[in-house]
Amino acid sequence: MAPDFGEGWISSPIERWIALLLKSGILFWLGGVIAWLYHTGKNWAFVWHGLTSNIKPIEILLLIFILLMVLAMIAGILKRFDRVVIRFLEGYYWSGWRAKLLKSLQNWQIARIEARFQTLALKYHKGLPPLTPKEQAEYARLDWQRMLIPSEEAQRMPTRLGNLLRALELRPQEKYGLDIFVCWPRLWLVLPDNVKKEIIIARDNLDTTARIWMWGLLFLVWTPITAWVIPISIIVMFLAYHWMLQAASTYGQLIESSFDLYRAELYQALRWPLPNNPAEERKQSEQLTAYLWRGSDSDKPEFRA
Repeated sequence: MAPDFGEGWISSPIERWIALLLKSGILFWLGGVIAWLYHTGKNWAFVWHGLTSNIKPIEILLLIFILLMVLAMIAGILKRFDRVVIRFLEGYYWSGWRAKLLKSLQNWQIARIEARFQTLALKYHKGLPPLTPKEQAEYARLDWQRMLIPSEEAQRMPTRLGNLLRALELRPQEKYGLDIFVCWPRLWLVLPDNVKKEIIIARDNLDTTARIWMWGLLFLVWTPITAWVIPISIIVMFLAYHWMLQAASTYGQLIESSFDLYRAELYQALRWPLPNNPAEERKQSEQLTAYLWRGSDSDKPEFRA
């Protein structure tokens, strides 16, 4: 099954409008008003008449403007928590028995994936009997899932999102010896503008899903008014997390692809010798990472701890 390199989960004008309504919090406030009307038994006409009966039109426009400014300010404040939400859902803030339980569930699922993949791989390489079309599709899907899981158990996170992003973060180092946290800020500066644009779009889609998840969680504040907001909140958070997995996959793959295609530009910009083969590249890339992190006074590239 081929991966999707689109713009994450947002792929049509309708979905863009839905995303705008969700991430801006408009549906959050609208849902709160509907919950209040439902709880009090009032209707829109009654509320509108009560608000506008003794107010001039210019005052209504001013009130709407102030309200929109307040809503925009609140949305802007919450936007600053996008990365906090993502790191929380990755599992960085989990500890104690919760983290152990989630890691155990993740390891159990990973073990099932690995066991089934090895069974199909053995059958695939022996070829007797050959894989059925359904098994071939499953084999490709499992192989892709394994690429989104850290190979070492110690590197795994408590959540699926955490494992996905951690696996993609480790790929440049596993393939080339380039540490992503050290090399990515430098590589970013030599990327073409069109590549940067695609990565920025992918990152914005990831942040958007995090904000939608956060608005879904905040929707629970209307619970004292009416209980039907609870299932709505759960559904929004579930869908947002699913969209987040798709957006994170696209974002991570674009970063990995940037290392695949443009790492030579990084070597050249740093006046670092280009490797002649993969084995030599891994050694030189590890030296390059150490050089960027620690610096060097040597007359030739070499690693010194």
